[in-house]
Amino acid sequence: MQNYKSWSPEMVPDPDFCCYGLEYFCFAGDGLWTMTDEDLIALGAKELEQVGLGSAADVVDGCVIRQPKAYPVYDDDYQQHVGVIRRALAAHCRNLHLVGRNGMHKYNNQDHAMTTALLAARNILVGENKFDVWSVNEDGEYLESGHAGASTHD
Repeated sequence: MQNYKSWSPEMVPDPDFCCYGLEYFCFAGDGLWTMTDEDLIALGAKELEQVGLGSAADVVDGCVIRQPKAYPVYDDDYQQHVGVIRRALAAHCRNLHLVGRNGMHKYNNQDHAMTTALLAARNILVGENKFDVWSVNEDGEYLESGHAGASTHD
């Protein structure tokens, strides 16, 4: 669960409202996956109320995005395969910046995913890969306790 208004007031179209994002873990075809959008929005409203963020009756609108395969599958050769892709992109697509779970095929929580996006934006602004987005979430520490992406590694 995230409150986009806490990230930036510009992420909410009306300053009198909050905009929450709720993420549910499921498998394609299971009960959550096959719920109607309306039922999922109602579930989210009910759960927002249960955790004390507001009244379900105050929920004005919602939308559902079903993201298949949102999390990468790690196997014994995972790092080798991602390494091949990283090297090819560095050699042939220098202006392509991968971020987040799907872009990097790397499990990151929302804070890590947002950090990779912010670091990529900084790299674009300075015109070079000064910040290593691939180092985010490499050390197993929470972002609040370290300096994610502070140096570039090849």
